[in-house]
Order: sequence, then C-alpha cells, then structure tokens
Amino acid sequence: MINSTDANGKRTYFERIGSQDWELTEELLNVHDEVSLWPDNPRLQTWLPVAGVRSEPDLEAALEETNGYDTLKKSILDLGQMEPIYVWRPNPQSKFLVLEGATRVSILRQLDRKYTTGLKEGTFRRVKAKVLPPNFGEKERAILLARIHVRGSGVREWGRYIEAKFIYETVVGKNGQAPLMNQAQMAQYMEKSESWVNRLKNAYEFSLQFIEHIDDENGPKIAAKSFSILEELSKAKVIGSQLREYDNAQHDTLRHDVFEMVRNDVFKEYREARFLKEFYDDHDKWEQLKGGERHIASRLATEVKSNASSPKAKISTIPQMIKRSIERGETEFGEDDVEALQQALDQITDQIHPGVRPFRVALKKMTRTLTEASLADVKALPADEVSEFREALDYFNDLIGKHSKAA
Repeated sequence: MINSTDANGKRTYFERIGSQDWELTEELLNVHDEVSLWPDNPRLQTWLPVAGVRSEPDLEAALEETNGYDTLKKSILDLGQMEPIYVWRPNPQSKFLVLEGATRVSILRQLDRKYTTGLKEGTFRRVKAKVLPPNFGEKERAILLARIHVRGSGVREWGRYIEAKFIYETVVGKNGQAPLMNQAQMAQYMEKSESWVNRLKNAYEFSLQFIEHIDDENGPKIAAKSFSILEELSKAKVIGSQLREYDNAQHDTLRHDVFEMVRNDVFKEYREARFLKEFYDDHDKWEQLKGGERHIASRLATEVKSNASSPKAKISTIPQMIKRSIERGETEFGEDDVEALQQALDQITDQIHPGVRPFRVALKKMTRTLTEASLADVKALPADEVSEFREALDYFNDLIGKHSKAA
C-alpha cells in the first residue's frame, strides 16, 4: 500500500509482513551496478546447472528458462515495469540483493544491453524497487515470498515442487538449521489450511527419498518433473502411508518398486497414481507396472475405472451403502424399495440359473424360512396374513397333487 509520495515523487510504502508493519522506501536502482541476483532464489532451484552457479550470467540464463519469462519480457518491452521489486542489503557498502523480482531484473538487463542507441536507449537501465530495512530477517523473507508466490497467480506461481520444497525447508529446516516457523504459522501466513501445508511437506519429503533412490545428478529436476505423480503416490489410500514409513524395513521393497515405476515413466499423468491400491491388490496389474512399460498405468487405470462402474461393482456396494444410511438414521425405506430390489434379484437369478424360474429359488428360501420359524414369529402373525398363507398353501398342495411328478 502506498502511504505517501514526497515532492520528488519518491514513494514510501507501509506493508504488513508477518507480525508487524514495515516502512519501505522506493528507489530507482541501476540493474547492472546496484543490484545482485539471489542464488538461493526458490524459483531457480530446478533450473540451475548441476555444476552450480558461477556468476550472475548463470543466474540470468537460468531465469530465461523459467515459465512466463517471454510473456513478462513482452509486457516490459511494451509497457515498462509495472510493479516494483523487493531488495535488501545488510549495510550501505553492499549491493542490493534481489529477494523478489529477479526475472524482471534479468529482463531489464537483457533489454538494456540490446537497446544501446535510439529512442529506447537507457529506458530499461533502472528498476523500481521497494527497499527492505537491514533488520528484515529470514522469517519475514519467507513470509514475503509465500505471500507473493504461493498465494499469487500467473507467472508468479512457483509450481507445486518449488512450493513443497519451500514449505519443507521453512518448517523443517535446511542444512542443519532450525525451522523458521511451524506448520500452523506457515498455513496462517499463506492463508492455506494446515493440512494443505502438511500434505506438501510430506510430498516433498517423499520426493527426497525418490532423489536418493535414483542416485542421479539431475535428481531434483527429475523429481520436479514427476512431482505431481510422487505427491499422489505419497497420499494414495493405504499404500501411501506405508510408502512414507521410511524407518520400517518391511516396506522398503514396496517403496523400491514404486520409485522404479516413476523412474520408468509408467504413469502418464498423476491421476493414474490414485489407483495404486487397486493396482497393488491385483497381482497381474502390479507385475505389469513393475515391468516398466512406459505409460502402462494409463491402460490399467482405464480397466480399473471400467470395472468400478460395472453393474457388478455397483451391486457389491449396496449392502454397505444401505447399512450406512440406516446408521445415519435415514430409515425412510418402504415396500417400493423392497420390490425394486426383489426385481433386481429376480433378474440376477435368471442370469445365474438360465432356464430356471425365480420361483424355485424363492421356494427354497421360503422353505428355509418356515423351518427356522420360532414360536414368537408365529404368535406375532396377524390373523388375516395366516388366512392368506393357508389359502395359498392349499392352492399349492392342490397343484402338487394334480400335476407334480413327485406326487
């Protein structure tokens, strides 16, 4: 929020970051001489060269590969810089470290090097920046970045892997350092639920196990590319919790098999990983996944979904569905419901016993029911129902006497 502008047009901002309001002055800084890019910028972690960062040009080259770079470059070329960046320095002798806005700085540098003559010469040489005070700490830095990139949208979004890495390192710690805040605080500053924070933290921890398993110098980039799949696997029903029991040797083989599936690209997209439990319960499907055929999970997931939507699968859920409904107090079932179920049962019976009328199945059931009748059952019968039963039984006995081979 802009609170004041002095006679020279310099703006002062008051922004609430964390638990306090900060006074930030706006400066126009030379993009070549007065600012430096931050090597630990979370956005860059999956784009940096494996050998590490050697110079500012390395960082600029990495930024040029990030999502949204070309779109932002065109906007700055056409309209100029729209929003100020955030910079910080510990003392007046240091350059300003770009904490947020590195892509804009990189683009301005690139355009300034390009337009050395003509109307646009010097147009891109300076960047508008909000200057954070020297006592702006690491915790406040994390809150600032979370506010912009996790709650942000468009080109400012970091992506799921970077978000998860950022959350993990903030609430767990990195390089042996203590965490900057707990999960509840992170959720509050991000305006997300604590379960959302915990889920991403767990998913990143799972990706670390994957990186260790594949033992590849490009491990973080591979994990970032497959992160949506790894996340789904880590929270798959039943199997997910077993995969995350890293100290339980009983599940080491299972985790090895699943990581090999990800390495071999058997999952085409993350939704297929949601069927991990169904795959595991089907020996043939599990063996096919372990075989490592690329994208085979796509076909197997289609088979699972097809079976789940079949009449047979739906019928198997009816008893539990009715039981849960009764337990919730939804007992408004009537004779029409019983009749509908009986019709369905008759059709199934015809299918199971081709050529045999449902009457024979019903007769067997009635015989068993009469055999198991108790004194209490008989005493509870109304007189009219007993009369109807006796008339039906007399009719049936008459038919037996006249037409049955048994007679």
